[in-house]
Amino acid sequence: MSQQSTSTGYKDLIVTTWSKKINAGLDKNCTMLQCVNRDYQAEADNGTSEIKIATPESIATGKYTGTLPAYSGATVSSKSLKLDQSLYFAFSVPDITQAQTNISLTDAILTKAQKAIDEGIDKYIFSINTEADSENILEGEAETPITISATNIYSQFVSLSKLLKNSGAITSQKHGWVVVHPDVEEILLLCEQFSGASNESDKAKKEGSIGRIAGLDVFVSSNVGKETDGSYTIMAGTTDGITYASQIKKFEQIRAEQSFDTIVRGLYTFGAVAVNPKALAVLKCEI
Repeated sequence: MSQQSTSTGYKDLIVTTWSKKINAGLDKNCTMLQCVNRDYQAEADNGTSEIKIATPESIATGKYTGTLPAYSGATVSSKSLKLDQSLYFAFSVPDITQAQTNISLTDAILTKAQKAIDEGIDKYIFSINTEADSENILEGEAETPITISATNIYSQFVSLSKLLKNSGAITSQKHGWVVVHPDVEEILLLCEQFSGASNESDKAKKEGSIGRIAGLDVFVSSNVGKETDGSYTIMAGTTDGITYASQIKKFEQIRAEQSFDTIVRGLYTFGAVAVNPKALAVLKCEI
């Protein structure tokens, strides 16, 4: 079926409004977006699709005794944040103006569009767990998964938290997070230490998390964490670990030629990069 463009005047305003609503919904509801920083989003908003990031690796420090020893300049590493991931969404409505003013219909449509994008974002950001510092990986002997249960899951989360503290990622000013699959959540909910800590920290926990354990805000996503071999990957970190940026590259409405429906479609581009691998940790486990 061929389509004919109809995006002028008030229709452009509708496109802008819906675009903003989709972005706002993603920021609030997408699990992995709660675990990253958006330090370079302003550059993406200006249309940049590749952002150069310079990060200092180390600086000279020591006790001052009246003179300064010879020292070299700070080592700087350069990384690129490329918005090279793309997801599209599309839907049709009989009357776009009516759909815009029908709040319940608008919310239902936006929710479906957001969920479709959520899954792609979750999987992409979670895959960056492979960039975690090698010292921040918890697994059994010979790189086999650790078997977890309600009796030992708390100690494993304590170990994850400890790794992040030892690497300097978690501090008194910076809290950690952990993302688990619902199968792991089931075991976690049976853990006495979690249920008690969760009740006590409801006011302090981060929005979207189900509670806090070992100082980590717990997030749950069915989109990530379960491997094809039946094992599980649990990812933890702080928002310093990964930076993320996105653009709604295209968002348009077109009139279907052979009906009176309006087709709304959009192209969402995004990218992420591990800027601090020491602020990421991974637990390989099985149930």
